[in-house]
Amino acid sequence: MNRKLVVAAVAALAACLVVVAALTLPGLRNGLQHSIATRSADSAFHSHRLNLLLLGYQADEGNSDTVILVHLDIDRRTATLVSIPRDSWVVIPHHGHEKINAAIGFGGPAMAARVVSGLTGVHVDATVAIQPDGAKQLVDAMGGMNVNVERDMDYDDNYGNLHIHLKKGEQYLTGGQVLGYVRYRHDAESDWGRVRRQQTVLKALMDQMSQPQNWAKLPKLIALARTDMKTNLSDAQLAALLEIYRGVPDDNVRTFTLPGHATFVGDAAVVLVDERWAHLIGTLLFAKEAPPQQPVLVANATGNEAWNKTLVAALRGGGWNVPTFVTAPARAETTVSGTGAAAGALAKVFALKPKPARATTLVIGTDLAPQMD
Repeated sequence: MNRKLVVAAVAALAACLVVVAALTLPGLRNGLQHSIATRSADSAFHSHRLNLLLLGYQADEGNSDTVILVHLDIDRRTATLVSIPRDSWVVIPHHGHEKINAAIGFGGPAMAARVVSGLTGVHVDATVAIQPDGAKQLVDAMGGMNVNVERDMDYDDNYGNLHIHLKKGEQYLTGGQVLGYVRYRHDAESDWGRVRRQQTVLKALMDQMSQPQNWAKLPKLIALARTDMKTNLSDAQLAALLEIYRGVPDDNVRTFTLPGHATFVGDAAVVLVDERWAHLIGTLLFAKEAPPQQPVLVANATGNEAWNKTLVAALRGGGWNVPTFVTAPARAETTVSGTGAAAGALAKVFALKPKPARATTLVIGTDLAPQMD
């Protein structure tokens, strides 16, 4: 095994064992975890806010089934995962319009990152691209994964060597079964269902890797990941991320999907992402500096209650102080009210002039209603 990998992994494990007893004391837990996270981030990344692109790809097919843009706020130990549908219709430099899953085949993870940056305006700090066998081995190394399968799933693709046979209900799945669960798309939800299942499995994977019984497996997990993974992260950086997010509360991990709607371009079934919101989310969530911390009351007045989850996750994941969120009657115009720094920052994001008011308020009107299925 690579000596540097062993040293990084053992160091992370040793640090964890030294503080584990203290972390069980409520009064010390948060402070110690924050201190560990801060030191790890300073040492490994020289930054406390990171933007990663996760890709699940098929080397033999030259495409990626999974495209997820992740924002990590080290200080708050939060992770926000934004899924981009694999059929999103985008511009790939020098190749014209294609589905986003083809970007990796034209220029590897770097090209995929370039395309995602063009779609969202987000600077991608690092990429992690893993093949199916790598994900399968990670799950198997942890003894499987508990998944609540939402429906019976039966599908056979002899050409692609994909065979999915799962029964509805909560159950423990092997790595191969988890892979089939994630890749299944032969129901009414199609690609949207696949995206939702990817988010579910990623959250479960983060939760399992943070369990004490898996800490001793850290060297093996990193080694397995390296086998079927392409990344510009070093072993020390991978170990640091595992250390920072070990034991992170479920509420600190948010997931949502970029808004868009399914349609056809010629005979091709594609997803047209709402480009306005792709860039707004890129600005609200993925900024490299934390926003002003005055409390912001946010109201969804678009007439689409399904937008609540995405809007809240983008704002809170980006570090905005949103203690109150409400669904309001539909209103034509988006407005920002307030005189403080938070109101000024939001007004800049939405290209609006803030209205004078004592409290900071953001109302999203029908003029910014997302185009989504």
